Amino acid sequence: MAARAAKSPPKRPAAAKTQALPESIELIDGRIVPLRVIVNPRARHISLRLDSARREAVAVSPSARLAPKAAAFAIDRAGWIQAHLARLPIAIPLTPGAIIPLRGQPHRLVMTKGRAPARIEPGSPAQIIVGAPDAEAFAGRVRRFLAAEAKRDLTRAVAVHAKALQVAWKSITVKDTTSRWGSCNSDGALCFSWRVVLAPPAILDYLAAHETAHLRELNHSKRFWNHVARCAPEFEKAEAWLRKHGASLHAVGPKAAA
Repeated sequence: MAARAAKSPPKRPAAAKTQALPESIELIDGRIVPLRVIVNPRARHISLRLDSARREAVAVSPSARLAPKAAAFAIDRAGWIQAHLARLPIAIPLTPGAIIPLRGQPHRLVMTKGRAPARIEPGSPAQIIVGAPDAEAFAGRVRRFLAAEAKRDLTRAVAVHAKALQVAWKSITVKDTTSRWGSCNSDGALCFSWRVVLAPPAILDYLAAHETAHLRELNHSKRFWNHVARCAPEFEKAEAWLRKHGASLHAVGPKAAA
């Protein structure tokens, strides 16, 4: 019997090429704004928002299939993006000569050559003097200095509130968060935005009290707010301040778009 040629396995259909999505939008005035398209299966429809911390447009799509339409939706609304960007505080880069708030007071950034530790010199305004070889390294060192100052202030404040509420925390971390000023997990780890040190001390103290109270109540129940009020009686004023001025904190050394 003649041997039959083995049948070739059926060819698999070629995988569809993923359509490259635009990464920026040109506004009416010629500015280029980063565009980020995210897929969220819980979303019911395509939507657009502005990330005020990163100063980028974010298009949300319910599925990967609709992602190109979400990008087009954002591009078609360049005017809306431009109008909302105009409402944001002017960005203040961490460059020599810039004046930024620290604990609610203006401070001028000064660069010196070398690697001398950052320090604060009193004056009108006070100066934050940072050693660095160039402007790029300077910005990073200023940011690390501010983060260290934030962690020091927050550690002190948390210690006071933890004693008052008779709780213990596991760790305190500072990051450049954009969606919240602080968080607390069930293991007792607290996390804060380093930018809280830019605000007046009473604001940082309230945020420390808020997250410390979560060590007693990991929710926002009436009992939780009673704990907050015990540590920060004027917490409502602090919340109002953050609603009004929070965007100005994100305007200092704005986080680069991913």
